[in-house]
Amino acid sequence: MERVLCRGSYAIDPDKLIVGAGCNAVLENLLFAIADEGEGVLIPRPYYAAFEFDLKARAALTILPVALRRGSSEAAGYCPTPDALEAAYSAAVRRGITPRALLLSSPNNPLGICYTAEALRDAWAWVESKPNLHVISDEIYAGSVYREGAHGQPGWVSLATVAARLHRSLGPNAHLVWALSKDFALSGLRVGAVYTENEAIRTPMQKLNDLCQVGTPTQAIVARMLSDTLAAEPSLDPSYDEQLEGPAEPVLWCAALEESNKERLRRRYDRLTAVLDGGGIRYLPGGAGLFLWIDLRPMLQYAPGQVPVARQSWDGCVGVAESMLGAAEAEAERALYLRLITEFGLMLTPGASMRAEDPGMFRCVFSAATDDGFEVALDRFAKLGQAAKAC
Repeated sequence: MERVLCRGSYAIDPDKLIVGAGCNAVLENLLFAIADEGEGVLIPRPYYAAFEFDLKARAALTILPVALRRGSSEAAGYCPTPDALEAAYSAAVRRGITPRALLLSSPNNPLGICYTAEALRDAWAWVESKPNLHVISDEIYAGSVYREGAHGQPGWVSLATVAARLHRSLGPNAHLVWALSKDFALSGLRVGAVYTENEAIRTPMQKLNDLCQVGTPTQAIVARMLSDTLAAEPSLDPSYDEQLEGPAEPVLWCAALEESNKERLRRRYDRLTAVLDGGGIRYLPGGAGLFLWIDLRPMLQYAPGQVPVARQSWDGCVGVAESMLGAAEAEAERALYLRLITEFGLMLTPGASMRAEDPGMFRCVFSAATDDGFEVALDRFAKLGQAAKAC
C-alpha cells in the first residue's frame, strides 16, 4: 500500500491494517463498525452499482447518492464539492437520516478518472466539519493509473498523500480501502485491506474478520507474489554496466507487472478513443481503472407521446429511489442499451444502474476482451460511430 497507494509519501503502519477476504468484506465490516442500521453513506454519483447491495444487504445502511451536476466533458466536473456534499447531507438530515460516512472512489468506477488533490482535501475538510462523520477512500484501482499530468489528467493522489502534504496524519475518521482484485486481476483470491488509525474501529473489525479471514494457502501465495523479484536486465551498453558499482538492483515482480498493465491499458485507451473520435462519439477523457465513460445521449430515442423531463436539479432528493431517472428517460436508455447489443454487438453498462444524473451515459470496460475480441469491438464501435453521425 505504501508503494501503490501512497507512492512513498505516507508511512503505512502494518499494525493498523485489517486484512480480509476482499474489498467487499473489509468495507462492509468497516461500516458495521462506523454506522448503525438505517444510518447513511454519502456516495458521489455516478458510482459502482454493487455498493447498493454491499452496504444494504446486511449492514442495512441507507445509500445517499450525491448529485454533482457540474458537466460531463472534464474530470473536474465529476469531483465532489463541499456545496454538493452539504446539499445531500442536509437533505438527509431533514428526513431523519444521520449520515455516518462519505465513500469516495478514486480512481473512480465507472468514470475512469482520479479525483484531484484539491477535491480530496476539500471533501475531507468538509467531513471534519461534521460531527461523527467519516471519510472512506476506496482506492482499489490505484495501481491502474495510466494517464496523468503529461496526458492532461489529474495525477494519482491518495487521501494518505493529501494528509502528508498537509503535514498531518489520517487520524481517527479517515480510512483507506484497497485490494488485489483489480490491479492484479486476482478477484478470485479474495484479499482486501482497510487501513485505519482508529483503534476503536480496528478492535471490532478484528473480531468481525473472524468470518472473512484470508486462508493460509492464499496468504502464502500473496506473500510470495508481492516479494518475488525479477533479475535486473542488462542495459544495451555493456560499458555502462561495467561502470556500475556492483550488480543492478532486482525489480519487484509485482512492480513490473503494474507497469506492464499500465502500458497495456494505455494502448487500449488510445486505440478505443481514436475510433470514438473518428465517429464523433463523445466521452469523458480518463486514464485510470478499466473503464471509459461514453456519452451516447444524442442516440436516445423517445417513444411517441413520451416527453423527457428536463431536470434542472436533484436538490432535495434523498436515497436511491429518488435518484433514479424518470420513466421516459429510463425507458429510452434501456431501449438504447438493447439496441447496442442487438444491432452493434456491444454490451455497455447503462448509466442508470450507477445512478448517473443524465440518461444516455454508458460505461465501457475495455480491458476485459482478448486481443482478438478487442479488435472486433473496435470495428463495432466504428459502425456505432457511423450510426451516431446520422442522429
